[in-house]
Amino acid sequence: MPIADYRLPVHPNLLIAVFGLMAAADLLTTHLLMQQFLAGGRLATLGLSSAYLYSGMMMLPYAAAFARMQRSGASSIWAEVCTPWLALILFCGFPVLVAVQQRVVTALPVRLSEQARTRRRAAAAIAAAAVLALVAAVTAVVVAAADQLPELYQDGTPTVTGIWAAGVGLLATAVSLLAVTRDLRRRPPVERWVVVAISACLAGATLYMFASHRYTLGWYAGRVALLISSGVVLLALLAETATLYRQLSSAHDQLSATHDQLSATHDQLSAAHDDLDQAHRELSRRAEHLAAANLELEATGTWKSDIIATLTHEINQPLAVISAYSEELTHEWDTTTDDERRTAVQALGKRVTQLLDMAAHLLALCRSEPGQIHTQPIALPVQQALTRVTDNLTKQARKRVSASYGPPGATVWADPVHTHEVLTNFVTNAVKYSPGDIHLSAALDDTGNAILFAVSDEGKGVPPDFVAHLFDRFTQVGKTGPRTGAGFGLYLSKLLAEANHGQVWYEDVIPHGSRFMLRLPCTPAEPANGGITGADER
Repeated sequence: MPIADYRLPVHPNLLIAVFGLMAAADLLTTHLLMQQFLAGGRLATLGLSSAYLYSGMMMLPYAAAFARMQRSGASSIWAEVCTPWLALILFCGFPVLVAVQQRVVTALPVRLSEQARTRRRAAAAIAAAAVLALVAAVTAVVVAAADQLPELYQDGTPTVTGIWAAGVGLLATAVSLLAVTRDLRRRPPVERWVVVAISACLAGATLYMFASHRYTLGWYAGRVALLISSGVVLLALLAETATLYRQLSSAHDQLSATHDQLSATHDQLSAAHDDLDQAHRELSRRAEHLAAANLELEATGTWKSDIIATLTHEINQPLAVISAYSEELTHEWDTTTDDERRTAVQALGKRVTQLLDMAAHLLALCRSEPGQIHTQPIALPVQQALTRVTDNLTKQARKRVSASYGPPGATVWADPVHTHEVLTNFVTNAVKYSPGDIHLSAALDDTGNAILFAVSDEGKGVPPDFVAHLFDRFTQVGKTGPRTGAGFGLYLSKLLAEANHGQVWYEDVIPHGSRFMLRLPCTPAEPANGGITGADER
């Protein structure tokens, strides 16, 4: 300090070389620390590597500003504002960043800490991007706002503002050093060496306070101290890396010896393995037979569960209508006309017929093989199929349902019971889950070889995340969203449509609503059953 004010010759190229060496040492230190974080997952090591990345990258614009200062002169804005501000931000920002990142690491929520340790490469990339953005932002602010920033030097001599700025930087560096050394004993050796770098920053700021001019002995000594500290920390990391390599090499030798022992044991086991191989092949054959039988049993059990679910779901619909008509006739008998009574009784009869058809269909399911549904396709008129669906609705439901019958005389080649069950399921779901009007329609598709049945409503639609599971077994969509329960209707509709060489799917209605689609093939020109028509509704 007593000779810090001694003036030395100016060697700008040598100084730029020093800055380049410091940047290279800090970036290599960043790489070694980052590798240790990727191997161990310690977040404090990631924070320390981020601080060194800041120091190395910040050195580059500082060196560029210093070179520009040499070309512009001692009284330029580069010499009096840009270069000294970048130096202050560089040398004081590093210790502050080290201290801050340690506090941030300890204050991180447990969930974020676990994610950073689990996804280490992503955490390293995010930290590096944040540091690069910080360096770019600081450099841009200093260069762009150079006219508004106070001068730290004037004709090569520190100004009063420069002295105060150095004092603030010295105080921040000292506080950062105290914060880092407070719990230093509990940290790994690689993180203890940062005290050397922060101490060098503290020494550089102190020497700056005693130097009354640029290029004095104190000015040079501060930068040389930073370079030496970078080299010391880098050598320490290289030495620790070498120690880790020797430990890995020793572990590799031990593994090689263990491998030789295992090889000898393997030779002994090979002889026993040859004796067991024949028995193993026999057991494998028997296991394959048992696995095949188990798969058949599982398929049969699943099929029976499906049948029970179908019975539960499908019988509820006609029974609900029968119950509604019965209650209506019971409570409103005196106020209803004979025609209304006759209509209600006819509807009850149709529902009973539907139950009988359903019972026959479920009996066929029970007798069929698992995964197979027997169909009895006929030439079914489209208008007849739609009329049957609307006629079997309750009086309240019929008021909300409208139908358009598509091309006159259009027919589909499908099982009438299956077609009725699919369309009825679509309509009853729409009545149950949507408050507005419901439209039932039919139209030719673009190929002219199939009929597209559509059931549209004005409800809230199906949540996008649930559409992919809409036709899965045992899944329902309630009035407030998806829920899993005893739902089987849409799954059965899918099975029945595919059994009749058709398909079902869901579409959103803009601006709101749902549309369930059924595609069935048109009647062929010469039906294979000799021209059976849709007059037989079974």
